[in-house]
Amino acid sequence: MNNFIWHNPTAVLFGKGSVSKLADYLQAANIKTVLLLYGGKSVFKCGAYSQVTDMLTKLGIAFPEINDIKPNPRIDKVREAVARIKASKVDAVMPIGGGSVFDTAKAVAAGTFYDGDVWDLFEKKAQVKKALPIYGVLTVSATASEVNGISVIMNPEREFKTSLEHQLLYPAVSVIDPEFQYSLPEKQTIYGGVDIIAHALERLLDGDEDSEFMDDQGYALVRNMLRIIPELIEDPKNYSARCEYAWAASVAHSGFLACGRESRGDFSSHKLGHSLGMLFDIAHGATLSVVMPAWARHVYKYNPVPFARLAENVFDIYDGSDEDKALEAIEALEDFFREINAPTTLRELNVKEDDIERLTKNAAKNLPFGALKHIDEQDINDIYNLAY
Repeated sequence: MNNFIWHNPTAVLFGKGSVSKLADYLQAANIKTVLLLYGGKSVFKCGAYSQVTDMLTKLGIAFPEINDIKPNPRIDKVREAVARIKASKVDAVMPIGGGSVFDTAKAVAAGTFYDGDVWDLFEKKAQVKKALPIYGVLTVSATASEVNGISVIMNPEREFKTSLEHQLLYPAVSVIDPEFQYSLPEKQTIYGGVDIIAHALERLLDGDEDSEFMDDQGYALVRNMLRIIPELIEDPKNYSARCEYAWAASVAHSGFLACGRESRGDFSSHKLGHSLGMLFDIAHGATLSVVMPAWARHVYKYNPVPFARLAENVFDIYDGSDEDKALEAIEALEDFFREINAPTTLRELNVKEDDIERLTKNAAKNLPFGALKHIDEQDINDIYNLAY
């Protein structure tokens, strides 16, 4: 294993009824006003909004609101919230929702203390120097934004979706009450589950051959997700399965699985998926179920070993050469995506073959990327064509 620093400052309040425990943290920090951020009706349907606002009211904490934050969150909402805070100061940002709302909250937290356009931080024209504290309530598990310092935002004007990462952007406290996720649409559970699996695979398939202990943690996570997702499709209110799903999501992209690795992970599939989300506003998990098997088919020949290990440790495939096992593992992963009704081709996403050139040019804006293989523009084009 390589040297690493493991530091995660987020306090996680996990389990049913955990919103009430947030009060102690808010009082200890002497919070008087929070900016409440959320998406749409789902926060009312699941009960999270009423629990949070009742608690804030009892504490005497004011909560101005900004809503209508979309999946694939946009920079315009970040700018709106930053302007609101600069006009009327708040002590903290409080997202209620999933990764899109948490990502927006982080960008807002950083942008509040920057005098220029907050998008400058994403383009690395400026650095995060200070940020408001974030006290979040999670209602959709997938991205692990509740336990990391990463914000992914898209700028439609630039046709660019990219990330900002900083230690100051870790939430101070995140509430994870799995009961809030009972009312999620089935597709959201499926796509979130794909994202969780992908976060583990981005590490497992990065070509690092000296992190067996960490690999074993990743294999266990993927194996369990192959069990948990079908269980939740059958019974969305299975509390035990919801708990495992939610915590798997947090672990998968908290930084833990990257400890000791030569790289932080490959993440080519995520970069390629971001362009699909940016140009066609497709759910992130749906982009990954399409792109990741295509990426794997394109790159496994450069190093079949991590794919062969995946075959053995997750799919119980032991016969044949490393190349044979690698291909079987890729097919098994794609078969699972089909079984849970996740898309596996660009055609299913209503992306036309003529769109591939545009996709290629957009994804190439993120170059360089890739750990198992350093991806170039021709690779991007080949992968999208394989996915078609």
